[in-house]
Amino acid sequence: MHIAKALQRRSEVIRKALQKYNQQAQKLRPPCLTLSWSQVVDYGFLGEFDLLRNSRSDVRDEDWAKPEHCELTTRYMELSRVCEEIDRLNVEVKRLRTYMHYEAQDYEATISKLAVTDEPLAAEVS
Repeated sequence: MHIAKALQRRSEVIRKALQKYNQQAQKLRPPCLTLSWSQVVDYGFLGEFDLLRNSRSDVRDEDWAKPEHCELTTRYMELSRVCEEIDRLNVEVKRLRTYMHYEAQDYEATISKLAVTDEPLAAEVS
């Protein structure tokens, strides 16, 4: 999913890199397989990229490319975001409490004023 979004955002740059890759792949002996744009767009996981598999080092062996590490990183980031959200909500709770306090005071003051000027309406509002 993330790779597909990145491909869409950087499609022109990727097309140029793909052209260069295909040119260099043909110069090798034996030549490496070339890739088409439609193949690249259809890739969803690092393991499907022949381009990465045939590079100097296989990035699929890196820790950051392992699915369980990616999942843990994603969960860590979500947890970090949750902590930020809790901090933000603590601020909002204080603001809401203050608003409710002043709203209640305003409500009581309005009823008191109406009791002097319009007793039936004050009774209705209260």
